[in-house]
Amino acid sequence: MIQQQDRDLNLIAVVVGSNMIINDENILRAKNEEVTLEEVDILIQSLEKELNYSMLMGRPGIGLACPQIGINKKAAIVRIGGSNNISINLVNAKIKKGYSPFLFKEEGCLSFNGKLNDTMRYQEIHVVDNAVEPHAFIATGLIAVAIQHELDHLDGILFFDRAVAKNPLNVKVRPNDPCICGKLDILTGKVKKYKKCCGKGD
Repeated sequence: MIQQQDRDLNLIAVVVGSNMIINDENILRAKNEEVTLEEVDILIQSLEKELNYSMLMGRPGIGLACPQIGINKKAAIVRIGGSNNISINLVNAKIKKGYSPFLFKEEGCLSFNGKLNDTMRYQEIHVVDNAVEPHAFIATGLIAVAIQHELDHLDGILFFDRAVAKNPLNVKVRPNDPCICGKLDILTGKVKKYKKCCGKGD
């Protein structure tokens, strides 16, 4: 059993360089297995190398999940540079609850280069059951969106599954008209007004 496990880890270690899965929904939607503690280090290292390689190739990203590099394991990383320099490892993690859904403009993915969609995401999330530190935490803003994106990958969900319908005919929508995305107001049960939904900031 130990020998087999070592052999599996060695195979993972070899799969580093340029193994990004591109435009292949079948592979990216495959079922993923939970990660054992023995696998954590090599998986995180592999993800970091692939993310760095992608950046060197002129395709920068802020996160990467194992299914994107052909490894069907529930591990992902989020790396956001800048003054805060955010580095989060996600292993078997889950989102317990999300708060304040909002329209996130032009979400993309390294596995679908050039494809962008407006998506519905939570502004704040409560992450639990992470096998590495921190085991449970609250994330907000861009960090929360990145985590939602990567954890979706681990469940075979792709970012355009979360896409909000755009206005295909460029029909003019007035501020008080029902929003084109069809999202319901939880208080009234009616479609939200455009100015209070997708029209925010227009």
